Amino acid sequence: MAERRDWDQMGAASGLLATVMFVIAFIMFMSTDPTGDTSYPSIENAQTVNDFFAQNPNQTRLQVLFTTLGIALFLWFLGSLWRVLREAEGESARGSVIALVGAVTGSMLMLVSLALTYSVLLTTSPAQASTAPALFTCSAVLFALGGGVLSLFFFAVGKVILHTGVMGRWLGWLALLTAVLSVLAFTSPFWLSGVLNPATGALGLWTWWTAFVVWLLLASLVLTFREYRRPAASSKSGPVPTGPTTEGAGA
Repeated sequence: MAERRDWDQMGAASGLLATVMFVIAFIMFMSTDPTGDTSYPSIENAQTVNDFFAQNPNQTRLQVLFTTLGIALFLWFLGSLWRVLREAEGESARGSVIALVGAVTGSMLMLVSLALTYSVLLTTSPAQASTAPALFTCSAVLFALGGGVLSLFFFAVGKVILHTGVMGRWLGWLALLTAVLSVLAFTSPFWLSGVLNPATGALGLWTWWTAFVVWLLLASLVLTFREYRRPAASSKSGPVPTGPTTEGAGA
C-alpha cells in the first residue's frame, strides 16, 4: 500500500516538474530574440524559418527538448489525475474517460508537431532546406490542433470536478475557462498571420498554452497536497489490531 502511495505522490508532483520544463522551454524561446531583426516566422512568412533556426540552433533544440519532456511528465501526471476523477465519479466514470482520451490525443498531436520542428533543424542540404517552410507550417498547425483537442480534456475535467466537488470547484471553473480558450486553437489554422495564426498568434498559441500551463501547475499543487495528506491521515488511525494468539495450538 505504501508503494502505491509513493507512485501516486510522484505522479501528482510530476505536474510541477512538467511546469518547470515548460518554463525553461519558454526561456529558451525568448533567448532567441523572437521579435528581433530575424523574427520567429508566422505562417505567412514561413520561408524565413531556415534563417531563424540557423541563427538559433541550440536554443531551438533545447526548446523542443524541454517542451517534449514537459508533455511526457504531463502524461505521467495524467495517470494520477485520472485515478482521482474516476474514483470521484464512481462506476460510470464517463467524464474521466473522455478527459483521458482528450489529453492523450492532444499530447500525441503536439509531440508529432515537435518532431517536425526538430526535422526542420536537421535540414542540412539545399534540397532539404526547401521543405523546411512546409514542415514548419505542418508543425504549427499540428500543435494548434493538439491544443484544440485538449479542450475536450478540460471540458471533461471541469465537468467532473464541478459535479463531484473533488479537488475544489474553483479548479473546475478554471478548467472550463481553459477549455474555452483552447477551442480557439481549432480556428488558428485558417489564419496566416495576426493574433490567431498558430505559430505566433496571441490567441492562436500563447493564450491557451499559458492557460494550460497555469492550470497544470495549480492542479498538480492541489493533487500533490491531497496525496501527501493521505498517508498522514492513515497513520493517525494507529496500528491495525490483530487477533489474540494461542500458544501451543494443536498441542
